[in-house]
Amino acid sequence: MFENLLHQDSIAGRLRHDVAEGMLPPAILLSGPSMAGKLTAALEVARALSCEEDARWNCPCSHCRSHRALANPHTLLAGFRDMTPEISASAEVLRRDDSDAPRFLLVRSARKLLRRFDPVLWGGDEKKPVKARAMMERLAATVDNILPGKALPEGKKLEKLLDSLVDDCAVLQKSLPSVLPVSQVRHITSWAVHSAGTDHKTVIIDGADRMPDASRNALLKFLEEPPAGTTAILISDRKAMLLPTIVSRLRDYSFRSRRPAEEAEVLRRVFREDEKRWNGLKEYFRAWKIGPSERMMESAAAFLDSARRSDSEFPSEAAEIKDQSDLIVFLDALGSELRRRWLDTDTPNHRRSAMEVDGIRQARVRAESLNLPSQLILRGLYLSFGGKG
Repeated sequence: MFENLLHQDSIAGRLRHDVAEGMLPPAILLSGPSMAGKLTAALEVARALSCEEDARWNCPCSHCRSHRALANPHTLLAGFRDMTPEISASAEVLRRDDSDAPRFLLVRSARKLLRRFDPVLWGGDEKKPVKARAMMERLAATVDNILPGKALPEGKKLEKLLDSLVDDCAVLQKSLPSVLPVSQVRHITSWAVHSAGTDHKTVIIDGADRMPDASRNALLKFLEEPPAGTTAILISDRKAMLLPTIVSRLRDYSFRSRRPAEEAEVLRRVFREDEKRWNGLKEYFRAWKIGPSERMMESAAAFLDSARRSDSEFPSEAAEIKDQSDLIVFLDALGSELRRRWLDTDTPNHRRSAMEVDGIRQARVRAESLNLPSQLILRGLYLSFGGKG
């Protein structure tokens, strides 16, 4: 149990004890820095709670088999996380080695994204998953064919399959809400209360600090009295952003940052990387992060030029940004464009650059934490950039 949670021995020991002794409360919080293994731990808790035997990693019971492939129907995974760097990195591992471990690595990485589009979460009332349904079905079939025991194509055919998987995941990621909608919290509650069966249910909410007020209030009601046979696991990199009333209803398992040597071992054991090439996990995943598209970069450049000219007409490309996830991508593109210009300028204005970067940071906080309308945030940012050219 928790054999795959590397270099978090204290947390693994506490969780192992609490699960084995039946002392795990119905609602817990996994908090701490990013890339510390919190989602891995949450998925292991879900597996251990449903196991029919002793919950060792290679347990042959049907529940553990489905959990290892992230295909267990009695676990829901919701909330925002950018899975594209991990998926891209895992695909590269499989390109070099098609044994069972790299296959599972890629399958689990892709399903960490796919499971956030479970029909239970959306309840048929959202448009984006409907539009992406054909692509999700194709992606799900591709992932199924990568599972150990299936015959993989070779050479260029394998390259094409993996490229298609990575591209489809990048597109699907853009359909994932950057904050947890209140409708999903309500669907989770209904599923936990009314779904049939005696198997233990687990609800994992990733990025729990990214919830708007309506979602927080709905979740609070769920946590006050979780349904019998259900465990709620909240994951947060920023515990301070959670409502105190929510935190008070959770048992907190606080993760620590892994040491450089420990991160190097994760790179070596999990991603088959030469750890000397990378300065830790953040640098490694940053290299695999899919940046803003060329079209979005062009829109960001036009936005910045127009703002610095103090044009009265708001750029049409920015006016079309309504969805919060598109706003986050646009802000990333705007930050990248500012950095590019700063590097290309012989005598950059450091004060202006710092103010503009801080403006983008504040805009992102307003988008993620306050859930303000995208157009309100963009127009405020546009005015703040005006006349600084």
